[in-house]
Amino acid sequence: MYSKDFERETQTTGDAAMQQTAWSSASDQDRMDSEMAIQLRIMLTPHFQEATTWSELRSGLQDKGFYMKRAKGHMHLYDAQSHVKICTCAFLGFPAADLEQRFKRVRPVRKAPTRMMADAPVARH
Repeated sequence: MYSKDFERETQTTGDAAMQQTAWSSASDQDRMDSEMAIQLRIMLTPHFQEATTWSELRSGLQDKGFYMKRAKGHMHLYDAQSHVKICTCAFLGFPAADLEQRFKRVRPVRKAPTRMMADAPVARH
C-alpha cells in the first residue's frame, strides 16, 4: 500500500498528465458539491466495504480511477488521471484508523543503516 512501486504506478506522463476528469475539479471538500459527494460515496462505498485486504481496496479504487495516499495522519483519495487530491477517506465514511484496524497497518520497510568500511571498527583479537 505504501510502497514506492505504488507511487510509480500512479505517475502519469505525456498527454495523459494533462487530462482532467470530473473529480479533479473537486480538489477539496469546499469545492465538492453535495451531489458530487453523494455520487463519489455511492460509487466507492462497495469497494471500501467488500475489500478484505489493502490490495483488494487498492485494485477496486484503481478500477474506478482513484488511488489513496497517506499524509499527515489521514488517508487521502486522489484522482488517478490528474493526481488531484479529492478528499479524505474519512469524508467518505472510512477513517484511516478504521481501515488500518481492519486491514492492519502496513508500515514502510526501512533499510538498515549502512556504514562505509573505513568507518567500521576493526575487530582486534
